[in-house]
Amino acid sequence: MAAPTLDDVKAWLGLEADDTYDDVTLQESLDAALAAQATVCVYPLDDFGEASYTADLREAVFLRTQRLAARRNSPEGVVGLSGVGGDFVSARVPSWDADVLALESPYRRIPVA
Repeated sequence: MAAPTLDDVKAWLGLEADDTYDDVTLQESLDAALAAQATVCVYPLDDFGEASYTADLREAVFLRTQRLAARRNSPEGVVGLSGVGGDFVSARVPSWDADVLALESPYRRIPVA
């Protein structure tokens, strides 16, 4: 399979194809997600020697893209949560996603020092 496109991301997010409101943000997030994944993964090759995005790698890209697009609303990595009784509580967004790590782990580059 080929690298996910903006249309693939929008379909995964459940957005209509003609909804262009967040296209710039989603495209920038997709580009960043693909670049981040490429720095840590070795892609399997197809019959033509091109990188193949398996279902698990594509899912990881979608998760990375969604996370990056959502982070524009929390640039410091802190989100607000409504607590019991209306109290406002903040929580830190973890710097890594366990699902992305699990999906990409079979393809992860192993650094050698």
